[in-house]
Amino acid sequence: MLDKLFGSKTRVKLLNLFFDNPDSCFYVRGISRDLKENINSIRRELINLEEMEIVVPVPLETLDIPAPELARETQEKRKYYQVNKEHLLYHELLNLIMHSRVLADKALLEKLKNEKGIRLLVLSGIFVGSPHARTDILIMGSVDKNRIKRLIASMERDFEYPLRYSILSQKEFDYRNSMTDKFLFEIMESKKIVIVDKRK
Repeated sequence: MLDKLFGSKTRVKLLNLFFDNPDSCFYVRGISRDLKENINSIRRELINLEEMEIVVPVPLETLDIPAPELARETQEKRKYYQVNKEHLLYHELLNLIMHSRVLADKALLEKLKNEKGIRLLVLSGIFVGSPHARTDILIMGSVDKNRIKRLIASMERDFEYPLRYSILSQKEFDYRNSMTDKFLFEIMESKKIVIVDKRK
C-alpha cells in the first residue's frame, strides 16, 4: 500500500526502519545491509527524506561512540541519520505507517479473524508503533496452531520482517489475567487494536 502511495519500496522500508526506531541512528552502509537493498538506492532515498526533513543528520560527536571508533568513523566521513520527531507531520506519518500495516494484507487478516476457536485477537507491537512490545499478535482461544502459523507466515511476506505472535488457551489467559501477569498486563493495558473479543 505505502509503496504505491510513496512510489518507492526502498523509501517505504526506510520509513518503517526510522519510525520503528525513533531514538536510533543509522548510517548508509548499515541500512543497506539490514534492509538488503542496493546502497545507491538507500543513499538516493535518504537524500529525498532529508530534503523533506523527515530524517535529519546526526553529528558524530553527539553519538555514544568510543574514541578510537569515532576517529575511524570521522575519517571515513560516515554520516548518521535519525527520524525527525520535530517534523510537523511526524505523528501523522507514524499513524499512516501503523494503519498501513493493518491494511497490508486485509484478506489474510480477515482469515485470521474468522479462524475457528478465536475468542480474542489483539494487534500490538509493530501494528501500533511499539516495535519493542513483547508481541505483535495475541490470540486467545482453542485454535489450530499450525493453521495460525501458516497464516502469519503469509502475512510476514508482505510485512518483510518477522511477526511475533502468542497463542494462549482460555484457561491460561484466565490464570494469567487473575495473577496480573506482566506479559498479559502490558499487552492489554497498552496501545492495541482489538480485532476480535468474544470473552463476554
